[in-house]
Amino acid sequence: MVEGFDAIVIGTGQAGPALAVRFAGAGHRVAVIERKRFGGTCVNNGCVPTKTLIASARATHVARGAAQFGVVIDGPYESICSVSRRGRTRSSLSTSQTSSLRRCTGALAAR
Repeated sequence: MVEGFDAIVIGTGQAGPALAVRFAGAGHRVAVIERKRFGGTCVNNGCVPTKTLIASARATHVARGAAQFGVVIDGPYESICSVSRRGRTRSSLSTSQTSSLRRCTGALAAR
């Protein structure tokens, strides 16, 4: 079965979802095509995971200097495994945006 669309948005990086929502809001029938994971490089591999790692490193740095302020912290610091898991969890939040985009625009998401 062949379907017709007024607009086809290729990629769900920074601009793709917003563009799809604008087209759909203007009454156009929209198809969204994504090769890999929803959100593009920034959300899945670049910006978000990197910022998560930096925030964890900063928290560890502050905790190590806590004694200077009269605060004693006993116990292990966050392990790199839990930092990595936290980064993946934050990135996977974007997958919930896929269903949100469908709900908002009625867009067909294809792989």
